[in-house]
Amino acid sequence: MFSRKDWQSVQGMNEIKYKVIYSSRRTLGISILPDASVTVRVPYRTPEKTILKMVNDKASWIQKHSEKFRNRISENPPVSYSDGDKHPFRGKSFALRIEKSSKPYCRFLDENIEIGTAYPDKSEAVRYILQQGYRREANFIFPSTLKRILEERSPYGFQVTRLNIRSMKSRWGSCSNKGVISLNTELIKLPAVYLEYVILHELCHLKHHNHGEGFYMLLEELFPDWKKVRKELKGYTLR
Repeated sequence: MFSRKDWQSVQGMNEIKYKVIYSSRRTLGISILPDASVTVRVPYRTPEKTILKMVNDKASWIQKHSEKFRNRISENPPVSYSDGDKHPFRGKSFALRIEKSSKPYCRFLDENIEIGTAYPDKSEAVRYILQQGYRREANFIFPSTLKRILEERSPYGFQVTRLNIRSMKSRWGSCSNKGVISLNTELIKLPAVYLEYVILHELCHLKHHNHGEGFYMLLEELFPDWKKVRKELKGYTLR
């Protein structure tokens, strides 16, 4: 378990607001989330002056990367959920076709996403059904993609104990030391190559639980274009 502290701030040329999370980790780290918020993760009993010093030392880095996320937010206005609005699916742009229906449904057909709802004029109702549709498609496509990749790379002996498919705010995927792989539902919106890259990335963590030389050598062997695809993937904003 971990404990959180309320938002704090460092005064300087530009005020930096950050949240502290205490946990059993051994190192100190700073994360900047897609909403441009700053989180500082530290071991239990870390003195506040140590945290303050780290934030001050990293101030320019924090401001630089926070600004990048703020720019992305301004370039990506709030999503609209009206009839005819475009939404991504498997790397293509699909138009919403919303109909009044007593039974809710979401169908991905050709280049349209057909949505039935009792409240066609309410964005939240449409959004909820669309998210359910994305989740359903991810639950169908992700396991079969993972199964295919494991079969193709069977000589490597990857042992996956479980696959979790869920929404994540700051990661496309993760791998636990118990062999549990998690994939972000948002990957269903992107071209298939990114799903394959994330799966292979996480499979490499089954052999190397870090981002050391061995990890990247294995990733290079399995996915030679990983640098290019990783760079492209960083251009997508998690919503």
